[in-house]
Amino acid sequence: QLLPQGILAALRFMKFGERLREQREAAWASFYPDYDGLKDILTEMARTGQNKVYKGREGLVPHSIGSTEERINAAGPSEAEFMRKLDAEISKVSKHYTSTGDKLRARVKECEAHYARVAAAAPNGVVSTPDALEITNEVEQCESTLLKLDDFVNLSYSAFIKILKKHDKNSSCPMLMTYCVKLQGEAFLERKLTSVIMSLSNVNAKLMGKEAKTEAQFDPNQAGGTSFVRRTTKYWVRMSDLTRVKCIILKQLPVYKFTVGDADSDRVTSIYFDNDNLDLYTGRLHKTPGAIAVRMRWYGEDPMPGDPVWVERKVHNEAWYGDESRKERFSLPDELIQPYLAGKLTPSGVREILLKDKTFKGDLDAAVELAAEVQGHVLNKKLKPYMRTQYMRTAFQKKGDATVRSSLDTELCMALEPVGPGEYRYKGELVRDQICQFPHGVLEVKLQLAGNQTTPDWVADLLDSGLLIEVNKFGKFVHGLAALLPASRVKELPYWFNQVNLEEQDAEAEGAKLKNSKSHKADRTQQERIVYKEPETSSLQYLAKLFLQWSKPKPFQKVVTGKLVVEPKVYFANERTFLVWGSLCTQLGSISVGILAISFHRPQVMRVGVILMALTFVFFLYALIVFQRRAHGLRVRSTEAPYDDRFGPTMVATVMCFALILNAFISMRQGVETNISLLPTNGPSYSVSVAGSQSK
Repeated sequence: QLLPQGILAALRFMKFGERLREQREAAWASFYPDYDGLKDILTEMARTGQNKVYKGREGLVPHSIGSTEERINAAGPSEAEFMRKLDAEISKVSKHYTSTGDKLRARVKECEAHYARVAAAAPNGVVSTPDALEITNEVEQCESTLLKLDDFVNLSYSAFIKILKKHDKNSSCPMLMTYCVKLQGEAFLERKLTSVIMSLSNVNAKLMGKEAKTEAQFDPNQAGGTSFVRRTTKYWVRMSDLTRVKCIILKQLPVYKFTVGDADSDRVTSIYFDNDNLDLYTGRLHKTPGAIAVRMRWYGEDPMPGDPVWVERKVHNEAWYGDESRKERFSLPDELIQPYLAGKLTPSGVREILLKDKTFKGDLDAAVELAAEVQGHVLNKKLKPYMRTQYMRTAFQKKGDATVRSSLDTELCMALEPVGPGEYRYKGELVRDQICQFPHGVLEVKLQLAGNQTTPDWVADLLDSGLLIEVNKFGKFVHGLAALLPASRVKELPYWFNQVNLEEQDAEAEGAKLKNSKSHKADRTQQERIVYKEPETSSLQYLAKLFLQWSKPKPFQKVVTGKLVVEPKVYFANERTFLVWGSLCTQLGSISVGILAISFHRPQVMRVGVILMALTFVFFLYALIVFQRRAHGLRVRSTEAPYDDRFGPTMVATVMCFALILNAFISMRQGVETNISLLPTNGPSYSVSVAGSQSK
């Protein structure tokens, strides 16, 4: 069962030793790593100085089998003792995992056999309610054990990584990366239980009366249709939550298999096409209405001559545009893909091939039309293979029912496709810099609901569980090119690019001080991995670029873009905001003109009018610059544009209030002076005598 979010938040801020004791399964307490014991060894090593024994070349001196090696050694445990203790703990965890996993496999097979016996003995093969409840209880117990074992593996692995980090922090003999390689070969990380998940899915499907698909069959909504429309939402799933998410879904939908096998997932490989200008990448990144993606896809192992390869086109449309995004496809034999892409196999030839294909059950005319359009895209836009994606897909769907579908992609890898002449897929070896490995699972929830249908409750509960991280419009093609191509080729990145490293974000939430937390990949001079931002420019440089289209050349840089979903009304809202600014500037200008009109013989008042007139021009230029920057941000769908503005309105309101108060003060002062000048000046005359003179 899922822990409440409040408890998870509290556990996140615990020290790891406390969290290990809090979260471990009580019945398996003795099988978890002895984290406290390992930490005590490290503490004693630090106290006695044994953690600083290996310095420089001191540990590289020659040895002799003719000596006794009797030396004076410092007290306390040595590095060798720590390693022996650590190896023993790793072996203990692996043995428990292997033993429990074997028992779980046997128990699941017994559940399948139990169902088979009950179904064979029941009339018409319908299992009675008491028997169904008994088998359901057995399945739930197996699922519970599977989740406990998954938590056991994740918690144990975290304990080993934590203790190795503590060791390397104070030791002159680092071990973390060496043991990371060693752990990857241990049973608890190497031996998977996907066959158990597949068996649980089969039993669940039979209990619910839903047929589980165990081999590739035609389904017009998934494997054989020419075109289908759907609403898809994508999420990231942490590797530590994958098994839990699978168990939640398979209680509602059985696992859908494309290929034959015991595992719950199938390998899916796609070759994406683009041109040297990256027009398709740019369209998919900005989510331009009508933006397309062209790819060749196959399922399972690499195709041999005669094996089907799917020619697919994805078309993006916004909901407000009056159309839905759609995927269209048809299949051709592997050996005919390159002639088709080169234009040697015409759409009429594709028609003849599809007519002979007994497995094709889609709309023939639509498939031929699609073949002509895709071939036109490839030839006219000069498209060529650019990138490959490969992942293991666990699909969940009822047979023949595409109302609610879900797929979970794991082991996602993206690689460049350096094909040679006459090839549509690369068959050689790749180097490390040509490959990008995605660290999370990608869950897609696909709904095809009629007008009166609503999202099922279990889907809503899954979305609210806290196990999923919504990533709107995430694309493997876009992410792969953004990660693999240099900054001179890709200047704009998708908004999710620097959010990939979820583990680092969690560590930051715990208060850990991580270096380069925003960079989720290493080195290569950080040219291709860090999110690049446009350098700050002065107002004069911006105005020069805006009005004269001139600026100094800048180095190639990447900027984050693509997160916003922009509708036409947003552009009009930006224009209305600019017009409101213009109205305010007009009012402020009118006030300044009024002040100037009454201040010809008052230099102090005239200076106020001149200042307000200058501020009017400054505000108008400010409004124009903000308008242009917002318009540019909307065009590229950037989240970095100044969509909110706290400085401008506050500044204008302050100046407007000051101007109105000043105008009222000047008017009142002028009225007072006018009234004083109109007062009567004739009155009784007085004579004053001064010595030697007389004055009236």
